[in-house]
Amino acid sequence: MRFWINGVETPVIVDDHFPCRGEVPCFSRSNTQEIWAMLLEKAWAKLYGSYARTEGGDAAFASVHLQGVPSWNLEHEEFKTREDKDKFW
Repeated sequence: MRFWINGVETPVIVDDHFPCRGEVPCFSRSNTQEIWAMLLEKAWAKLYGSYARTEGGDAAFASVHLQGVPSWNLEHEEFKTREDKDKFW
């Protein structure tokens, strides 16, 4: 996996061994037998030190690291009227 940390492309190498309880993965899992989400989550956890440190957070923060471009969140409360929303879009 590759992430962008402070604008620098940073490779993170992971294996395909996942923490499980019995035969069920402890964290993300797919109903369609795909493992890309588990690999991505494992790489993210490795980047930040542990799975526990990946809880919560900001979508814009993750977007910057995944795409390497600036990102930000806009709160819906900022758009009080229909006109404000139309201007935004």
